[in-house]
Amino acid sequence: MKSSETDITFLNRLNARNHEAFQLLFREYFQDIAYYAGKILKDMDVAEDIAQDIFVRLWEKNNHFENYLALKSYLYLSARNSCLNYIKHHNIVLEHAQTQKTKETEENTWNTIVETEIISLLSDYIRQLPAECAKIMELVMQGYNSTEISTLTGASSSTVRSQKQRGIALLKKIVSPELYALFILFMQQTH
Repeated sequence: MKSSETDITFLNRLNARNHEAFQLLFREYFQDIAYYAGKILKDMDVAEDIAQDIFVRLWEKNNHFENYLALKSYLYLSARNSCLNYIKHHNIVLEHAQTQKTKETEENTWNTIVETEIISLLSDYIRQLPAECAKIMELVMQGYNSTEISTLTGASSSTVRSQKQRGIALLKKIVSPELYALFILFMQQTH
């Protein structure tokens, strides 16, 4: 030990799970182990957590150290292994997060493509509607609400609502049931 107590006396007390011996070991080596772990991890907060866990495990296990070198080796090897496990786990977490981000990006891209294709198909059908109805339905497809459409077109709110209902009814008659269902879903998302 760094103190004046002899190694053998101290180890006997530590092996006997003497609380004071453990406290002495903790006081004298916690900072050293935390510093060592910090050099590996480059994060002192995590390094201190790891050092604390090492001492907790040491207290909970029934270890028996033959000599002082075995004790120090245990502390430093435990710190090294815990750091490597932390890095391995951290890398797995980062890899998983990156994979999720990639999946979400691919899913968003796919959803945008599908949405664009549906809007394109619906726009073709909307152009077949009577002129005033088509104009209002195009604005509906762009995400405008009835009040905004009324302001943009100069039509009354009741005219906008009736033309919107007319457009929906006409689309139901001329598009496939599947495309109509997608149209209704799109309408619900934009409003």
